[in-house]
Amino acid sequence: MKNSVILILFFTICKLCAQSEVMGQNYNIDNGLPQNSVKDIIKDKYGFIWISTENGITRFDGQQFLTLDRSFNKKRYLNFFGNIEKDSIFSVEANGDFTAFITKRKLSKTKMASKFLKPVIFYNYKRYNQFNKNSVSSKLFTGIRFFIYLNKDIYFVEKDLITYYNHSTGVTKKIKIQFTMDEMRNVFIHENHIFIVKSNDRKIIKITNGELSFIDSDPLYNNPQNNIYWSQGSGQVFVINKDTIYLSEYTDGKLHLKKINHIANFNKLLRSLYINTIVYDKQNHSLFFGSLTKGLYILTIPQFSISRKKSPFADNVFYTTLPFNNRSVITPDGTIYDSISDLGTVQKGEIENYFFAYDKYSLANNTHDDIFFIKDHKLYKRLKAYQYSKSVLIPIPEYIDAVYGKDKHLYVIILKDNKYYLSQYDEELKKTHLLFSFHYAVNDLKKYDEQQLLIGGMNGLYMGNYAKKEIRKISDFSIKKIIQTTDNNIWILTKNHGFYLFRNNKLIKMPLDKKSYLLDPHTILEDKQGNFWISTNNGLFKIPKATLLQFAADRNTPVTYYQYTIADGLSINELNGGGNPIGSILPNGQMVLPSLEGLVFFKPDKIKSFYPKNSNFFIERAKLDDKEMPIVKDTLHIPNNRFTTLEIFLDFPYFKSLNNIDLDVLIDGGANWKDLGLQRKYVLENLEPGYHQLKFRYLQQNNNYTYKTIIVKVDFLFYQSQYFKILMIFIALLITVLIIKLTNNQLKVKNELLIKANLEINAQKEEINNSTVIREKLIEAISHDISTPIKHLSHLSKKLDDTDNLEIQKKYLHSIHKSSEMLYHFTLELGNYAYLFSNTVDETIPYLLNDVLEEKKSFFENIAQDNNTIIEYNQNELLYSKVNRSVISAIVHNIIDNAVKNTSQGKIILDTVDNDSFFSIKISDNGKGMSAEQLDHYNNIYKIPIEEVKLKGSGYGLKFVLLLLDKINSQINFKNNIPKGTIVEIKIPK
Repeated sequence: MKNSVILILFFTICKLCAQSEVMGQNYNIDNGLPQNSVKDIIKDKYGFIWISTENGITRFDGQQFLTLDRSFNKKRYLNFFGNIEKDSIFSVEANGDFTAFITKRKLSKTKMASKFLKPVIFYNYKRYNQFNKNSVSSKLFTGIRFFIYLNKDIYFVEKDLITYYNHSTGVTKKIKIQFTMDEMRNVFIHENHIFIVKSNDRKIIKITNGELSFIDSDPLYNNPQNNIYWSQGSGQVFVINKDTIYLSEYTDGKLHLKKINHIANFNKLLRSLYINTIVYDKQNHSLFFGSLTKGLYILTIPQFSISRKKSPFADNVFYTTLPFNNRSVITPDGTIYDSISDLGTVQKGEIENYFFAYDKYSLANNTHDDIFFIKDHKLYKRLKAYQYSKSVLIPIPEYIDAVYGKDKHLYVIILKDNKYYLSQYDEELKKTHLLFSFHYAVNDLKKYDEQQLLIGGMNGLYMGNYAKKEIRKISDFSIKKIIQTTDNNIWILTKNHGFYLFRNNKLIKMPLDKKSYLLDPHTILEDKQGNFWISTNNGLFKIPKATLLQFAADRNTPVTYYQYTIADGLSINELNGGGNPIGSILPNGQMVLPSLEGLVFFKPDKIKSFYPKNSNFFIERAKLDDKEMPIVKDTLHIPNNRFTTLEIFLDFPYFKSLNNIDLDVLIDGGANWKDLGLQRKYVLENLEPGYHQLKFRYLQQNNNYTYKTIIVKVDFLFYQSQYFKILMIFIALLITVLIIKLTNNQLKVKNELLIKANLEINAQKEEINNSTVIREKLIEAISHDISTPIKHLSHLSKKLDDTDNLEIQKKYLHSIHKSSEMLYHFTLELGNYAYLFSNTVDETIPYLLNDVLEEKKSFFENIAQDNNTIIEYNQNELLYSKVNRSVISAIVHNIIDNAVKNTSQGKIILDTVDNDSFFSIKISDNGKGMSAEQLDHYNNIYKIPIEEVKLKGSGYGLKFVLLLLDKINSQINFKNNIPKGTIVEIKIPK
């Protein structure tokens, strides 16, 4: 059994050790890298990372890889050369056949810049391999020779001889030196200086322009255990000693080492991962490692240090601390934890233990720095005067639930009879004064003024007046903490309801972060720069206090929180709440926060927030249905709008969490910005022809927006052009004119026949003479009935010309077509008007009266839509009639025509009724209506005088109707439609 326990412990320890060896974030072929064998890494002047692999070169922006799949790029590339500041970077394909050129963030093929960039050259009939210190191709074996290309200087290296050659001047110099090829392991280069570490002799040789000398340096350079990495493209040199990585610098004629970070088992990792190249990005606190087998690794230098207990199996869950001295804190169990000066160094922060027996959630101190703690629900005080080696029991007999040291007073929460009693403890009198009682736990309190306390508990926020023994409830939120900042503002932190500014007895809710982690904040610590540090269960958030106060004054103020997580050096994202107090600010400026995995120490002024640079934000790529489209001078030209998807890419190097960046877009000057979330692109599915403005913005650290605007020009298809629209209008008008002309010719012939007949029957009775006068007015009747549809066509044509919207244009063209067709059929029937005033003859075959109403409804409903009016026909039953159809059609046409003209945004209803002796047609509208005088006039006309018909002016259609009704012995009645409009009822005898 004992051996089994030991075996389990052994595997547990091995597992923990294995977990500690995971180095940063790994990218390989599974998440975008073109190939897992990384040959070299370089950072260009715009901040993008370029990676050469055995399957091409790719660009990395921190989130995704951009690999141009061109023929010249599907090659095995080696090292990077060139000048980063001059935006000129080269990489040569392994066979020396192709040279890739990187400039202005783009990759292209170019001619060989120099023959000395090739992997292998021949000089004086000897073969020399290009020297890349960390490459597999530079492995040392018997007889190998190397050449080093430094701008215009070339060094040919072999055993005991280095030949210097300047290919510009042709100068050659032989440098004889006691040198073995094995010592190439200790060669590195700064600018145009070659350095050779002679570990056995404890000295460093420098060669510059063919001249040899010895220089002073940090003794660490000569340590035989060193691993030295030289990145030829970036010019960076790294010295790795005992798992600590240093950056080598050459200034003022001396070599210096600058410590970057200590990484547990780093040398072992370098060997196991086959690390071939290293690049240090100082701006982003990151190290980039290229593995020959496992792709790209990114290690972020931690910005926080974590203090833990010495025992690897100890409980490292912390809830509360108090400052102990200038740089350390004490926990409720009496343990002192010191800050760690080396960020990221795996050290144990526990330095001393006073072994309190403790409740781990509560600590307090008084003005003498005595420490109050709870043991077995009794209150104890450990005395500073005795260096905390002595403790005394506080004479409070009741059950102690919590202790608070606030505003130079000591408060205790006593639990008795299922109630919580908030009491103030008087150290001089050694007695408690009851203030208030609650049915729920008290989580925090704060003195508000000389007579009032703010009290936060599980069931709400209270304001208690201890002078008057009065208390009132302010809110029902579960309160976690009450924080007063240096400007005397009070902040209320709740459980699952966010946090608030308490001002003028009102709670002003603060906005949340993108993922709403701030719904449950633990505490707020304020630094000297005016920033708030807010701990949560999902990371540590930073926000300028001024931004929140500005939001309280103006709710339109943008608010963006910066979130720190494990990626920034936290041991775990879940920081702890529930204790009292939560977090400490030490005299040396450090802040300390409890977490589930140790105590987090950090200096807020040293913690960096990362934002994209204004100068490194580019919009120069787009995809149209997976086809690459260039954006030239902030303008994207698209041949037409017949596409499925348009993607606009936002290119900027950013190697941190995109949750810390607010990316928004606004199209064509709209009212609302669209949040792009974590996407570095904007996707459009449809754009109308013409010019469109896309305006992008992102929030900077100073809470101001940076803007970038591009123009998208979409060309017109042939039927979307202005010329095509004009042509269609012209054709529609031409058809209308031809129809009218044809109709007039027909009417002219018939009119001549009527005039001739009138001369022959001039002796007829007065009724026939009157009919002749009416025939002379026939053209006016026709013009009257045709004017409305022609006016509708004209109106539609104007609307068509005024809009660029394709869908609306189609709608108007359809409407013009439909109206023209109806007008055409109507004009063909106009010839029947000539017979309306003759002796009308009944139909020989009964016809459906319903069909007449349906035809007129169809004719006018498209016209009525222009006034947002609808026409309904309530067909109850089928009605057959032999009364002259042309007369009935003309009567209904004119009545509906008047209703359409006088009704806007309304309804016209057609009804038919079958009585015993007559048919009834009822036409109702809710338009302008008729005046009382008009109603009285037309309701009392039994037979309209011919003199009234002859009069010019309005009302001709109605007069026309009255004449026709007389022909078929029918009646008409007009009355008001309540609340507005007119009801016209026509009674036609059976």
